[in-house]
Amino acid sequence: MAAMSNSSRRFQLVSAMFMAVAMLFSLIPAMADNEVIKQTNMTVYFQDYSAGPNATSLPMVGFPGKLWSYTDFGTFVMTDDLVTEGPELTSAVVGRGQGISITTGLDGINAYVSFSLVFTNEAYNGSTLQVQGNGNRFLPVREYSVLSGTGKFRYATGYLTFETLSSDPSTFYTLFRVNVTVRHH
Repeated sequence: MAAMSNSSRRFQLVSAMFMAVAMLFSLIPAMADNEVIKQTNMTVYFQDYSAGPNATSLPMVGFPGKLWSYTDFGTFVMTDDLVTEGPELTSAVVGRGQGISITTGLDGINAYVSFSLVFTNEAYNGSTLQVQGNGNRFLPVREYSVLSGTGKFRYATGYLTFETLSSDPSTFYTLFRVNVTVRHH
């Protein structure tokens, strides 16, 4: 039997790789003909306390021997903010914003953010949106990606913007307006 040429081996390898990828794609469930991609737009408000007895956002890890600050490179912050329908603290509860941010810029400006918007209201109870991104947290409006979702937001993709509406250093309270745009099944 004659030895295979390099081009024949390459052809066989590429063919095998193509077949493997095709088999993997065949395992992904196809959308039914009657399924429609929906778009949901909503505005919610994150009620954030960065210190004090009602703290919902606190530094957890930083460099040893230093006070941990939101602007120190490497500081890891956990968040569990109340999310409401309106800007008032007494407004109807939508859910919680639970996740992390890590100061990724040496200058303390940029932060990597990863959190879940966990819905507890009647309309979306048990559903979540998974959010991630890196950016300048001191801009008036910041944009992050919605990577996925669960429940009523299964297969979600989209984006959201965070806008700082007010901040009171004496009470450590900051109010964010969050505009969400997602497409989902």
